[in-house]
Amino acid sequence: MTNVLKQTDLNAVLKTALDGVVVMRLDGTIAGWNDVAERVFGWTFEEARGRRMSDLIIPPQYREAHERGLAHFMATGEGPVLDRHIEITALRRDGHELPIELSITFTRQFDEPVFLGFLRDISERQEAHRRQELLLAELSHRVKNMLAVVTGIAHQTSRSSASLEDFTPAFAGRLQSLARGYEMLAHSNWEESNLPDLVEALLGPYALPPDMRATFGGPPVELDAKQVLSLTMVLHELITNATKYGAFAQPQGRVAVSWDWSTATRPGQVHFTWKETGLVGVRPPSRSGFGLKMISLSTTHELRGSSSTEWQEDGLLFTLEFEARRPVQ
Repeated sequence: MTNVLKQTDLNAVLKTALDGVVVMRLDGTIAGWNDVAERVFGWTFEEARGRRMSDLIIPPQYREAHERGLAHFMATGEGPVLDRHIEITALRRDGHELPIELSITFTRQFDEPVFLGFLRDISERQEAHRRQELLLAELSHRVKNMLAVVTGIAHQTSRSSASLEDFTPAFAGRLQSLARGYEMLAHSNWEESNLPDLVEALLGPYALPPDMRATFGGPPVELDAKQVLSLTMVLHELITNATKYGAFAQPQGRVAVSWDWSTATRPGQVHFTWKETGLVGVRPPSRSGFGLKMISLSTTHELRGSSSTEWQEDGLLFTLEFEARRPVQ
């Protein structure tokens, strides 16, 4: 047999294989190369024919081991990587290494003893595995954070509740509000959400006819996951307070919510206003409850902003400023 490999039966293997197939002679040169291998590695068969495998698609760090393995097989007839699946990297024409699944078989059925290498690009599989690992790690982190938040809410709500009857609705309401925040984040794949969407989700029922007790509006403001959860809890406390003691507890009470970039005291911050009106003889509470404490803590530690609460004669004025991202126009 000359150094020209008979192609009759081998062509059928090369053309019908779904994976990349590379045929290597005992001297380490390439004798066969199918269309899939051409797409994966960027070399045509005519360009690859006769070249040493170690010079073409084997990364530099594996070349010495490849040559030793070939020499070992020639001396003993044994090869540690034969007839098994391994994962390794291969070299593309552009110099980029890509992960592949490789299986190598030695055969004499094509009139010349050759090695058949079946190669599959597993870049997408490895990327999917990497994303899954990141997702599981992120999920574990978020579950731990959520449990810590729920534990804190339960503890603080119990301290500010006079009885179990007081505790149950307060605690349930805060959990429902937290759940709405998580639901919004789930819909956005835990990426950015929008402040108008958040306000509408929580305050929208109060803006419906016939009462239309609330109005709200402002420009788009991008919120990250932490901001969504923090503002959800802040708005829940404001709505709860208005429902029990403020504007939503009185027929003539109204709530107006607005936000803007131009009225903020510092660039890059958004100025958020919650204003209750329609009340008479409003007086500040004698003590600060858990709701106001939560608002203060969320503003300072989670939103890294500032807030103020002013008890006016006809209602409550709450303002909040925090850093946020403007949507790209």
